Amino acid sequence: MALQLQIALDRIPLERAVRIAAAVAPHTDWIEVGTSLIKQFGMESVRQVVAAAPGVPVLADLKTADDAVFEFALAYEAGASSATVLGIAADATLDKAVQLAAEHGKEAVVDLMETTGPRRTELAARLPASVVLAAHIGKDAQHAGTDPASLLGAWSAGRRLAVAGGLTAEDLPGLAGAGDLRAIVGSAVTGAADPAAAAQRLARAAGRD
Repeated sequence: MALQLQIALDRIPLERAVRIAAAVAPHTDWIEVGTSLIKQFGMESVRQVVAAAPGVPVLADLKTADDAVFEFALAYEAGASSATVLGIAADATLDKAVQLAAEHGKEAVVDLMETTGPRRTELAARLPASVVLAAHIGKDAQHAGTDPASLLGAWSAGRRLAVAGGLTAEDLPGLAGAGDLRAIVGSAVTGAADPAAAAQRLARAAGRD
């Protein structure tokens, strides 16, 4: 199965995020509106990115920890095709996020940041196959050099997966053949002088272009 690419827009002005979304749309499978953009600009950031990249599904990186029905509904109403809930949240919160996604015909992604191995195994065994499990090394922890793919294990077999945390084009060929996997790349695109060219390099590395 081909590696999917998701470009994350984070820690930049909304106007720049919208321009980048339009520029990278031809080269990516997904566009992510990052947590920082949503916190700074609200659901307007989701609406504007959705409008800038018609035909490309948009993920709202809510990192929901509670009140999943309300938060996921906000994202879906703004045009998002997917939203994230934290794997360390209560099971009730995860179940409500998954249920709302199913009711709306949308996607739910569980961000596994800071989860333990046993928790990842538990979630993989319990949650529906439609749910994406995202192995994620958070921004503040990336300096330690941990590879997010190292969080994958026996629990990930047969699951829809994503990996995120400081990935670059050089990392993507090594992820090929890992099953139903989405590589999430942020600063390698948003920090580039030419985001469209950076997205093209990532797409080639992912075998997309």
